[in-house]
Amino acid sequence: GGLAENICRVVPDNLSVEINLNRIKPLKIFNWLKTYKISDKEMLETFNCGVGFCLIADSKNISKIKRMFPRGYTPYEIGYISNDKNKVNLSKSLRW
Repeated sequence: GGLAENICRVVPDNLSVEINLNRIKPLKIFNWLKTYKISDKEMLETFNCGVGFCLIADSKNISKIKRMFPRGYTPYEIGYISNDKNKVNLSKSLRW
């Protein structure tokens, strides 16, 4: 299922997740795979485009969370939780 289908499993039924795809920072290996004409949909479903895991946290804790990661593993925000009727909303597009 990839990023969209996996993340919706942890979001309560009355909420949805908004993911801004152009905030994802694919590693070089995924850029290389993309040269083989793999669609963005397939890249998201099969490889998560390199997003190893997602944390869902209160926005007031973001700075604190970022400080907890060692050098070379800097987390970044790709979305937020909303009250939309759709469980997962993907916006923008991946930047290769």
